[in-house]
Amino acid sequence: MLNGITFSFTAQFIVSMKPYILTGLFSLLFSSLLMAQQPAGAQPPIELNSGWKCKSIEKMKIDGAKLSQPSFSTKGWLDATVPGTVLTTLINNHLEPDPFFGLNNEKIPDIYTTGRDHYTYWFVKDFTEPAPAGGNQVWLNFRGINYGCDVWLNGHKLNAATHFGMYLRQSYNITKYINAGANRIAVIVYPPNPVGNPNGGQGGDGEIAHNVSHQYVAGWDWIQPIRDRNTGIWDKVTLEHTGPVRVKNPHVVTVVPGKRYPDAPSQAPALLYVSAEVENSSSASVTGSLLYEINRDHRAHTSESFTLAPGEIREVQVPVDTILNPKLWWPNGYGPQNLYTIRVMFAKPDSTYGIDASKDAMRAMSPVDLTFGIRQLGNVWNPTTRSSETTINGQKIFVKGGNWIVSDELLRFTPERYDAEVRFHRDMNLNLIRVWGGALTERPEFYEACDRYGMLVFQDFWNSGDCNGRWEDPMKKEDQWTRRKYPDDHGLFVTSVVDQVKMLRNYPSLAFWCGGNEITLPADIHEKVKDAISVLDGTRTFFDFSNSDSMSFNSLGSNGDGPYGIQDINTFWAKKTYPFNSEVGSVG
Repeated sequence: MLNGITFSFTAQFIVSMKPYILTGLFSLLFSSLLMAQQPAGAQPPIELNSGWKCKSIEKMKIDGAKLSQPSFSTKGWLDATVPGTVLTTLINNHLEPDPFFGLNNEKIPDIYTTGRDHYTYWFVKDFTEPAPAGGNQVWLNFRGINYGCDVWLNGHKLNAATHFGMYLRQSYNITKYINAGANRIAVIVYPPNPVGNPNGGQGGDGEIAHNVSHQYVAGWDWIQPIRDRNTGIWDKVTLEHTGPVRVKNPHVVTVVPGKRYPDAPSQAPALLYVSAEVENSSSASVTGSLLYEINRDHRAHTSESFTLAPGEIREVQVPVDTILNPKLWWPNGYGPQNLYTIRVMFAKPDSTYGIDASKDAMRAMSPVDLTFGIRQLGNVWNPTTRSSETTINGQKIFVKGGNWIVSDELLRFTPERYDAEVRFHRDMNLNLIRVWGGALTERPEFYEACDRYGMLVFQDFWNSGDCNGRWEDPMKKEDQWTRRKYPDDHGLFVTSVVDQVKMLRNYPSLAFWCGGNEITLPADIHEKVKDAISVLDGTRTFFDFSNSDSMSFNSLGSNGDGPYGIQDINTFWAKKTYPFNSEVGSVG
């Protein structure tokens, strides 16, 4: 289900649907508006990725109200790496050794021994900004902080309560606090709590899983402990400029009826559903419409006119559109990875908003640009193989995948690195990457690379059988059944899932959601996550856990995966394994 629309159409129903057509003066107005704005382009969010300073709270006792004043001196502070972690900053300042060389990791103090204050840091960033005018709004966005934080701007605290959650995005309207000229952001970042004992177990003593964060940082059988547990502003920080009405979390759904062939000279039509959240940040009611254009085609596709009360947030659906002769997206080995661009925006039907192509007019319309692919996923049960069977655009796909943790243990990601590493998977003739549950919901730049190279993605959420009680384990501090209830804050886990689904659901490469690695989420979390995904993204299969019988039936009982050991040649050729298996070990 998506906004009341069920995506189980029959082919006859789909083909009979007509495109939504605008008529009369309203159509002419919006077409003229789109053509007028074409040369200017949307102003993208401004990344605040340089010029940060930081200092340990052990070396300074001061409150955020004073520290966030631009006049407060930060002379002698460390140059901070943002996006990055505290440990990354210390390594870059040559205060700690590179843990990738020799036994250097043993020389870095572990947070379990030092206490959390040792890796609790203030981060500050100075920037200049003109005073907002004409109802324009300025937003400060954090895409990921691990684990907790409080945020100030120019002496004003932005969050009423301390933020927690590694994956939960934050967005603050800072318009009323902006100085015309010098401004300062101050963020105090708190490590996870508890940090876990890195005692050599899978995820150490398991206590890291009390948090809604990644678990491998306490150590695993393939990695040494990350000494600061990756505390820091680990993902992007941006300034965003909008008009009084902000467009956010757009959602693009494509429906491709029937069985398609990538080399067909032309394609039957596909359907496009577009929606977005719109937020009125002004003190007055605002009337307008949500509209979009695809690949700069100057066609106005628009919702009915609506009125937003002051402070109101509403999800708005644009009526279905038909895409004639669509260029389809295919997985690696099956066809090309065609991609489209779409601009979603808000506009008032008068000359106040955007008839000229000035930058201020563009801000007023609050455009959001994104890339999408036209494709339809399918997942059915095959009674012969007793396993799931995946289709793309009606074609059966033979899935060949690899397991992915993270590309860097200290979360040092770049678009170039993602591009290279995903391209390597493409070059190995794989067509799927499974993102393991003890790590991240991967970043948009990872998914962008997967879109380009045709890599389907199987995305776990943040539990693992090791920390979350699939087995009895003498290395764990708490018993198996206590660990089954991790994390402590079930509501934060669900809220974070909702946020991450909204962030990632438009990527055509994303194929499957999964509750966690080798274990079902706690019952209340599981039901809420399943329901949320059904509402927010009703086009993808949700597996309850990574080796569930719902993926592939295990005749030896539930929870099957492997084999993990090297197999002799007779076993390799003669023994059947599970056709749809999230993990298979070495075979030779």
